Amino acid sequence: MTSTAPAPRAFLVPTLTFVVLTFVASGAMLLLQPVSGIEPGVLPLVQLAPAVGAGLTFAIFRGRLAPLLPGAVPRRQVVAHLVLAFAACLLYWGVLVVTLLVQGEPLAGVHATAGVPFVLLLLTYLVGAAGEEIGWRGMLQPLLENRFSLLVASVVTGLVWGVWHVQIFTAGPVVIVGFLLATVALSVLVGHFGRGTVGQRVALATLVHWLVNVALLLTLGDRHSTPEGTVANAIAALVTTAVFMAMFAAAQRKRGKSALVARRTQDVAA
Repeated sequence: MTSTAPAPRAFLVPTLTFVVLTFVASGAMLLLQPVSGIEPGVLPLVQLAPAVGAGLTFAIFRGRLAPLLPGAVPRRQVVAHLVLAFAACLLYWGVLVVTLLVQGEPLAGVHATAGVPFVLLLLTYLVGAAGEEIGWRGMLQPLLENRFSLLVASVVTGLVWGVWHVQIFTAGPVVIVGFLLATVALSVLVGHFGRGTVGQRVALATLVHWLVNVALLLTLGDRHSTPEGTVANAIAALVTTAVFMAMFAAAQRKRGKSALVARRTQDVAA
């Protein structure tokens, strides 16, 4: 009988292809931004690059990607994780606000950007978040999970996501370290919330990414890349991820104990 399981290294070439195409598309988007007439503060076109990278990778490896991409999880699990993700975003918002107030930083509040009303900014921020998550959690992380554990795949995805923001490397060590800590922490959080098919993962990851970006808009405005803003973002991301990872670990231990009790009961009955 011939096995249909993918070879252990089958994920590697599509993964590297996605990363390379995403970075190339990012350069193209940066060149396109000035001639597009769209203000970067309204919608950085580079946010669409991961989606472009994912689309091209899918087109190139379409037949080979099917066994590498995850299957669906029950709708009940999706809804439960959606509720938890929303709660996590509320915690993130709270920690972010408290940290900024302790730092003595003013909160930006609701405001227009480049003459674009705040309500419309919410829409463009959603488009940008989806553009990124189609690539990061819709393509990169599922491919990495073919070789690595969920935690390792999430950390690697977070590092690539952070390094992709190349502009941080000109902002000093505090911003670099703080930003990478935030992207890795949020990647671990979203990676554990977003399970199932590519569509299921992207939908949940987009919601979290969007709410985090809206929180930064409301609190920091255009100061999100300052040392103070980066530190506050990192603290909020780390605290939120630590709390919910502890919850996941506790739930897993509880399920393990329940399964053990059930097996022992079956053994006794037998």
